[in-house]
This record gives sequence, C-alpha cells and structure tokens, in this order.
Amino acid sequence: MKASLGYGVVMAAMVVGWAVSIYALPVTKTKKDEYEATSAPETPDVETALEYERYLKEVVEALESDPDFRKKLDKAAEADIRSGKIAQELDYVNHHVRTKLDEIKRRELERLRTLANKQYELSNDIDRDHLKVPQHLNHANEHSFEIEDLLKLIKKTSEDLAEADRKRRADFKEYEMQKEFEREMALQEMSEEQRKEFQRKQDELKQKHKKHEKIHQPGNKAQLEEVWEKQDHMDRQDFDPHSFFMIHDVDGNGFWDENEVKALFIKELDKVYQSNMPEDDMRERAEEMERMREHVFQESDTNRDGLISFQEFLDQTKREEFNRDSEWQTVDQQPQYTHEEYLEFERRRKEEIDRMIAQGMLPAHPNMPQENIPNTSTHQQQMSNKLPSQNKQQPTAYNPLPQQQPVGHNISPQEQNNVRAAQQSQIAPNQPQPLLNNNIPQQQPLNADAMLQPQQNIPNKQ
Repeated sequence: MKASLGYGVVMAAMVVGWAVSIYALPVTKTKKDEYEATSAPETPDVETALEYERYLKEVVEALESDPDFRKKLDKAAEADIRSGKIAQELDYVNHHVRTKLDEIKRRELERLRTLANKQYELSNDIDRDHLKVPQHLNHANEHSFEIEDLLKLIKKTSEDLAEADRKRRADFKEYEMQKEFEREMALQEMSEEQRKEFQRKQDELKQKHKKHEKIHQPGNKAQLEEVWEKQDHMDRQDFDPHSFFMIHDVDGNGFWDENEVKALFIKELDKVYQSNMPEDDMRERAEEMERMREHVFQESDTNRDGLISFQEFLDQTKREEFNRDSEWQTVDQQPQYTHEEYLEFERRRKEEIDRMIAQGMLPAHPNMPQENIPNTSTHQQQMSNKLPSQNKQQPTAYNPLPQQQPVGHNISPQEQNNVRAAQQSQIAPNQPQPLLNNNIPQQQPLNADAMLQPQQNIPNKQ
C-alpha cells in the first residue's frame, strides 16, 4: 500500500475489475502494442468483478489528495491495511476532502436508488430472497463519508477480487474435465482400430507441444533479462533493474499493476502456446498467464496491496531466489483435478445429457446412458414411419435442437455433431416419397437406427 492509496490498499488488484482502465500513453509504440496485447478477454467475467468501481476510484482519488493521510499510509503495517484498521485515520483527513467524500457517497447512493427503480420497473415486483444489497458502503448514513464507509469498501474490494480469482480457477478446472469427458465420449464411438489411431495422433500432438524452449520462472533474473533483450531490444549485458522497471511502468505512476506485470510474460508464453496450432490450447495459455501473475505478486508484492512498487521490485532483485533459474511447470504438466472430482463431473454431465435427450433437446444416442429416457422404443418406431419433407419444413413432434439451452449447460462438439445430424434427418408425416439421384425414387424405407446413429467425429480439444 506504499505511497499511493489510489493505486494501493483498497485498489488491491483493481485492474482485475477494470479490463479497460485509464492509462497514460506508453513511451513507444512497440511498448504500447505489447501492453495492449495483454488486455484481451483472457479471463471471462473479471470485467464485472467490481460493479462499484467508479465509486471506489473516486474515493481513492479523494483520499490520496490529502498528503498527511498518504504519509500515514506509508508507515501503516500490512495487517492494519488488510484488516481495514487504517480506516480509523479518516477522522484526521482534511475538511475539504471529507466534504468531497460526502458528495461522492451521495452520488453513489443515488446511483443505487436508480438501479433499484429500474429493477422494479422491469420486474414489477421485488424478489427479496435474491435481491443483492450492495455492501461496499454504509447505507445507514446517507449524508457523510465515515470510517465505516472506508472500512466496508476495503473489505468488499479484497473479497470480490479474491473471489474473481477463485472463480477463474474453478472454471478452468471444469474446462479441463469437460475436455476429458469429450475425449472419452469420442472413444466410445470408435472401433478398436480407430481408438488406436486416435490415441496415436493424440500422443503425437502432446509430444509436439512439449518441444519448446525452457520456460523461466516468472519474475526471476533470467526471465526478465530475456524480456530486456527480446522485447525491449536492449543488450542483455546492460540489464539494469531501475531502467527495466521504468520502461515497463506503462502509465508512469511508479507502480506495476497486474496488466503491466502480465505484459512481461508474452514472450515466455509464446514459447509454449501459438494460436491455430492443434497441439496448443489457448485457454491454457490464458490460465498460464494468470498463474504467472499470481506467482510474481506473491513473491514481490510484500505489502499485499495488489501493486508492485519500485522499492518492492528492487528488494526482490536482491534476494537469492531472484538469481535462481529453475524451470516453470506449465498447467498441462500439473493435474488440475482429482480422479474423484472427475467421476463426480462425469456423473453430473451424463445426467444432463439424459435429461436433454428425454426432453427432445438431443437425439437418442446408442452409447449414452438410457435408463431415464421414457418410451425410447416407441419414439424410434414413430420416427421410422416418417418420411423427409420435400419442399417446406413441416412441424413435427420430434425436434432435437432446443430453442434455448439450459443456463450453465454446455454441449460438447461431439454432441453438436449429433444435433446437426438429427437436424438433417428431421422428417414430417404424410409427405410424398422424395426423389433422389436425378429423380430415381428411393426404394428402401428409412431406418431409424441408422438415421439416429451419431457421426464419428473426433472432437476438437481447442
């Protein structure tokens, strides 16, 4: 939290919530391009981590305008900052600053009232069981900004940013389990010979993915020197910590924020992950960058304010660990879930598929669990008595494509192939026999089992 509250204590890792923040233009075009490259939506949902971001920013800017308050922050212990004890110092803030804070709070309360009115107008009712009451300010006092307001803002910011990282890790675990689930479903569709060929190709891709340069530990000397040489186009022998920090302090505020730190990993990640390469998973690249960011902040951000000051960076370069060049283990080299977690995921996923089949949202699948599907044989018999529509589409009782998929349920590429196959096979009753192959009548009746047999496509793991 040193030096600047505006980009320190309550900000925590504010850039996580601000995917598009306000930054000064970088010194060179090259640095600007490299910095903006890290602003891609690598981690979904982080942009909405702090819906009260404007209020937070205004409060922080007002507080840091008081020089006495900022001096007290420099001397504050980390525990006092993270617990919110520092909020007690609000009593000694300049009168003009307090007046400004009062006005900021009144504007925020007015914003919340406006949102509440809009919600009421849209729903014409209030669901009190699910109504989210903002917790980043004290609602009991509407007229002035007090210690309780600053305490709530600090705690809520810290909680929300920690929750954003937790959700990101959980989402990535689900993503990895879904990939394994799709692979197993694809294998069920294959013959023994096809399985061997599929496994052979998968092994080739894995081996190709592993062939890359050494990945340096993020934030150590070897990694930063490589950035200095290849990204900043400087002589490796002239590496200077002070110059390096200033070059990568893009907004020039004396601190490295999360986006500025993540920009340091671009060249390192390029060694392992390249877009449009079948062996490289770009979702894993995004997660890798976040893991690198977490590691560097854990090592260098000693006051845990979500920023790295020049002094913190300089202290890190003097530690013994800084000179160690140990190799970084990427996400594909580490287990992301346990066997028990996958079995539970598989059970839930199959139940979802069963339910979608029973509701006509997916076609029946011979290798899917069928225990809970009602009247399967009757349904297939009805399907076998229908003929394709020749001119216009007729309404049918069987529609394998849902109008709207249930929230939170993803359909794998293999399942999408099944849906497309069923769409192409939709038929309507009481239609004339179609003419195929230059008006030659079709001689054999439709076979429902063949029609419902899914395509044996191998899912794309990207």
